[in-house]
Amino acid sequence: MQLEIGRHSDSMTAGPGINDNVIWWQGLFIYPLIGSGTAANLALAVALAHLFQTINYSKYSYRIRFCWWGAEELGLLGSTYHVTQAQNSTIAGERISDYLINLNFDMLRSPNYICGIYDGISALFRDWCIRQKLPWNYTPFNGLSDFAPFLTAGIAAGGLFSGADDYKMQAQRDRFDTSPGQGLGGTADASQHPYYHKACDTIRNINIIAYEKMVQEAAFVIESLARQTDLKAWLYPAAAN
Repeated sequence: MQLEIGRHSDSMTAGPGINDNVIWWQGLFIYPLIGSGTAANLALAVALAHLFQTINYSKYSYRIRFCWWGAEELGLLGSTYHVTQAQNSTIAGERISDYLINLNFDMLRSPNYICGIYDGISALFRDWCIRQKLPWNYTPFNGLSDFAPFLTAGIAAGGLFSGADDYKMQAQRDRFDTSPGQGLGGTADASQHPYYHKACDTIRNINIIAYEKMVQEAAFVIESLARQTDLKAWLYPAAAN
């Protein structure tokens, strides 16, 4: 049984996608500029690999699979293909029945960010924000990111999202200015990500504070889920009864 941790690795042709969400390349050269979800996926995978090599860190009861989806911007093509293959697979570990949950971390460092929690498997994300005294908002499952094929296949899903072209309201700005701190609440009545799908979605236009907090939150949730004694019953209580 496994957890699928994913985000896409493509961007719109208009820009490099440093928040949303590509490994930036030109010709034969790969630049050290990586989209926010893509880099978070790498950081989490490397951190776990190092932890599992220490003698004091016990292994998980579940497999953790880190995924980088292609062609999200073209219509969730990579994640849809992956789920379709799993639905038709008979190989242990590759079957859809082996998937317990999909966590989607698409955009995590929007300049005028919110701490958006997908309105699905949200309790652990909320708990982390409450413990850290950080404001948060629900983000609806609108079918526009790579969690959609998993939900359609009946797999539980959740994740984080730092905002796109929606506006940050005054009330949100005031909450975020209280925590993480005065002057850090962003701009009211302005786009959460004014550079969304534009050429200016570059390394100069990201929010490092948001990124650090949201990657920490993702790590907490992965650890908490992977330490559940019976994760399937925890995620699907109706099926267990």
